[in-house]
Amino acid sequence: MGAEERIAELMKAMQEREIGEVLDFAEFLIAKRERDKTAAFAVFDKHAGVWSGKFNREDAYDRKVLR
Repeated sequence: MGAEERIAELMKAMQEREIGEVLDFAEFLIAKRERDKTAAFAVFDKHAGVWSGKFNREDAYDRKVLR
């Protein structure tokens, strides 16, 4: 049985108030994921446009550790 089916089975045994709490928690988890994703991209946005030089990929591998 998959997670969706298990949740559906559990919800059949719940009262309406309890189902509302489950829905609230599910919505919270989705909002949290979006908030975390936005925060992660904010780190990149903070440094956007800082590098103005030309990127040479070969120079990136010019370290002994990568040879």
